[in-house]
Amino acid sequence: MDEAKELLSQMSEKELTPNTVTYNTLMHGMCQVRRLHEAQKFFKGMCSSGPLPNLMTYSIMLDGLCKHGHLDEALQLLKAMQERKIEADIILHTILIEGMFIAGKLEVAKELFSKLFTDGIQPTVQTYTVMIKGLLKEGLSDEAFKLFRKMEDDGFLLNSCSYNVIIQGFLQNHDSTTAVQLIDEMVGKRFSADSSTFQMLLDLESNDEIISRFLRGSSQHRKMK
Repeated sequence: MDEAKELLSQMSEKELTPNTVTYNTLMHGMCQVRRLHEAQKFFKGMCSSGPLPNLMTYSIMLDGLCKHGHLDEALQLLKAMQERKIEADIILHTILIEGMFIAGKLEVAKELFSKLFTDGIQPTVQTYTVMIKGLLKEGLSDEAFKLFRKMEDDGFLLNSCSYNVIIQGFLQNHDSTTAVQLIDEMVGKRFSADSSTFQMLLDLESNDEIISRFLRGSSQHRKMK
C-alpha cells in the first residue's frame, strides 16, 4: 500500500489527475489491511477536491467501516450518500446487512433483508449467504436452514461457498446430523469442503463416518471426470 501511495504522489508531481478508479483501488486496499483512517483521508480529499465519490467508493468505505466495527460512522456515511441522491445497489444492501450482524443488530439485519423484497430489489447468492451465516452465528439454525431451502426454491444456484457456510454453522451449533445431510448434498453436486470445514470435521469426536463419506464422494467424482 505504501507503493500505491507513492505512485499517487508521483502522479500529482507530474500533474496527472487520479480518477475515481485509482482512488477506489487505493482505498479498497487500505480497508483490507485495516488502515481505515488513511482510507477516510482519501475519501475526504475526494469530497473536497474531486473526483467525487461514486457508488463503488461508498460501498468500499461502508464495507471497511462495517467489517471493523464502526457502524455509527458507516450510517453517517450512508446518510451522506443518500443526500447526494446516490441509490444503493444490492451489493451495498448486502454490506449493510452484514454490518448489522457484526454489530449484533439481528432484528435490523432481518428487517433490511425483508425490505429488499418489499422494495422489489433482487437479493443475490451473496446476500442469502450473509443472512444464513448471520442467523447461524446467532444460533438460529432452523431459520438459517429454511432460508437456505428458500434460496434454492427461488431458483438460485447454490455454490460451494453457500454449502461451506451452512455446514460450518451447523457444526458450530453441534448439529452434526444436519451437517452430514448437507455434506452429502454438497458432494453430490461436486462441491468441495474448504479448509475451515474440513478442519471442523477433523475436530469432531465421531468424525470417521462423516469424513469417509466425504472422501468417498470426492473420489467417485474424480473418477467420473
